[in-house]
Amino acid sequence: MRNQKNYFVFKNESIKDAIIKIKKNGTRTVVVIDKYMHLLGTLTEGDIQKGLLKKKTIKSSISPLFKKKPKKINISHINEDKIKKLFLLGQYGVLPVVDSNNIVKKVLTWDNIFKTEKKDFNLKKIDVVIMAGGKGKRLKPFTEILPKPLIPVNSRPMLEHIIENFNNFKFSKFHLVLNHQAELIKSYFRSLNKNYKMNFFKETRALGTVGGIALIKKILSEDFIITNCDTLFKIDYSKLYDLHKRNDNLITLVTSKTQLIFPYGVCGIKDDKLVSMLEKPKYNFTVNTGLYLVKKKIIKFLPKNKRMDMTDLIQKVMKLGNKVGVYQISSESWTDLGQLSDLKKAQNLNI
Repeated sequence: MRNQKNYFVFKNESIKDAIIKIKKNGTRTVVVIDKYMHLLGTLTEGDIQKGLLKKKTIKSSISPLFKKKPKKINISHINEDKIKKLFLLGQYGVLPVVDSNNIVKKVLTWDNIFKTEKKDFNLKKIDVVIMAGGKGKRLKPFTEILPKPLIPVNSRPMLEHIIENFNNFKFSKFHLVLNHQAELIKSYFRSLNKNYKMNFFKETRALGTVGGIALIKKILSEDFIITNCDTLFKIDYSKLYDLHKRNDNLITLVTSKTQLIFPYGVCGIKDDKLVSMLEKPKYNFTVNTGLYLVKKKIIKFLPKNKRMDMTDLIQKVMKLGNKVGVYQISSESWTDLGQLSDLKKAQNLNI
């Protein structure tokens, strides 16, 4: 663990003090304590950004900004699997561990929980391709002003949340395939002080959900990730990687089970007579979430400067006898930020 003092602030310290410690500890979070190490709360970069938007200055106290009821772990109930799930689903930067008197005994970070040098090394070397060229029609009227990747979720663009999630698992090289309002998206990400590399590729016309990947000349990793710019995942990418390599898949789709409830009673009719009725039936499906881990050689299946969707690519490689596998995740492990209903829900999530 890094120097412990950089994880803690007192409630009367300034926003500037907190920012300095957040930058030093690299977790986007500090733990707020009193002089006796009692846990008072947690403060994130997002909390600070909200405060600055409300006309706070860096000299202002953090007291009104930090979360007074933070997520914490009792030292007598430490379970690594449960803690992993907490980190993934809550997207916490840190989790304080307290005793029965609410005194902080230690701070757990992503590096503590998702630790294995071999896995970190592999993930660090994998490129991530983000398809961000769409017009975001499902998010109108917001996208009449901003491009979809820059629509704010809790004071920061949705795409920044998505990249940050990957970055937690040591992914550090990103390729953005752009089209609609490309220059605005480039300008925003070039202005950030970031600890990852980002390359931009602009389509001259709409090339579908994967056609634009043919424009990328700088993918160096043997395998790489393809994802949308509007879906947030809360999964352990090392497990996805292990399954992909173990099964020697050309493409591994991330899928999830979902249930749709038809809002009406369904009638069975024969010869103008009612023979059955089912009230608001439920249907179970396995859906494609829009996240893929693929071998680099799939690029040879992509036409140059021609439209291609992922469904077409998958059908093409399967016809040629290549292996396409599936990695299943729970419905709570992903959020489609590209729909107005889910975008509104996400405003209340800890992201």
